[in-house]
Amino acid sequence: MRLKPCSNDPIAIRTAVDRGWQAYRSNAWVFSGFTLLAGGMNLLTQLGFRHASAALISTAGDAQPLAIAQAGAFLAGWGLSGLWLLVGLMQGAATALDGRALEGWRLLRPDWPSMARCGGTIAMIAAVLWGVRELADASAALLALLQPWLAPLPLLARLAVLVYVAADQVLWLPITVLGRASPWAALQSGRRAIDPHWLQALGLLSLVSLMILAGVLLLLVGLVVMLPLALCSLAAAYGQLFVPHGQRISR
Repeated sequence: MRLKPCSNDPIAIRTAVDRGWQAYRSNAWVFSGFTLLAGGMNLLTQLGFRHASAALISTAGDAQPLAIAQAGAFLAGWGLSGLWLLVGLMQGAATALDGRALEGWRLLRPDWPSMARCGGTIAMIAAVLWGVRELADASAALLALLQPWLAPLPLLARLAVLVYVAADQVLWLPITVLGRASPWAALQSGRRAIDPHWLQALGLLSLVSLMILAGVLLLLVGLVVMLPLALCSLAAAYGQLFVPHGQRISR
């Protein structure tokens, strides 16, 4: 089901970040604790996959199927823990923004339908970005043969399209999780709401990206604060566009 914006006003970035900060601050221990737990699991499974992949290259014969199974298990665990983290934080952000107390056990309970929709939306966005990259690379190779001085143009166009898509889909996560939209409906709903106010969406994307980057630069420890804060800000921005005034963000 495609969501219709309830407001034609642009995203108020400062308001979204302020509300996101208030939501995080009121439930800081729950947000950070869950991020540490789920994020730690995600990191461990990622390291396990790397180790299993290296072992897969060095093994041969009867040990090969076991190594493949181990690598597959770690890869599945990495994907599921990442989806669990994103969906749990987004649902917690909606609860906190509604002014309700956030209980940790609710974040620990996986929401499998939301995780499935979230995974489908990620796959669809990745497919779009992959298609843009392949088309740009093929165009650049062709122009390099015909007019070498024009070869950089498709690469510049690729960068412009990637930035456009990234800003256009800045709210894909809350639309998918909170709006319960299917992957295709989430892409359409995001484009419909963001296109008239694309510059504000780009500003929100830049600010959220800086938050996450700051968390990474702080030896990953900062992510237990910055990641939930970023998602709370996105949930607040989603509420501005898709939730009528006076209604709850969470369903």
